[in-house]
Amino acid sequence: MPHRPDVLELFTDAHAEAERLVTAYEATRDPERRAALAEQLAAGLERHALAERRALHPVVRRVLPEGERLVAAARQRWAVASATARELSAAEPCSPAAERWMSTLFEQLREHAAREEGELFLPLRGRLRRRERRRLGAAAERWLRV
Repeated sequence: MPHRPDVLELFTDAHAEAERLVTAYEATRDPERRAALAEQLAAGLERHALAERRALHPVVRRVLPEGERLVAAARQRWAVASATARELSAAEPCSPAAERWMSTLFEQLREHAAREEGELFLPLRGRLRRRERRRLGAAAERWLRV
């Protein structure tokens, strides 16, 4: 039987991957490498947001008492982060503007991960059985790999 990832572990790993990409971006001064990393980050964020909308948000609405409010807040944060990622992708890779956009995006990603892992993942871990978390993980994984 193939490994089926837990949805909460899968998204936690995706948060770590986004942070890794930001760290790699900040570590290089090569404009081509920075442009490629910015594009990779933006594409990953879009897939991550899609996977959340399709696999995670419906269960948050169904299972958590304030699920609707939590999902609305998460979607608003994603809209802001997506706009920031687009600005970063459009900026000259080693320009002061790109530095500001990356710094802003990194702050937004850290806030997203901290809030999601605290406000959603902790309560969901207690309310969802492992089997359902794995079923949701398989669904989220399909959207993350699109």
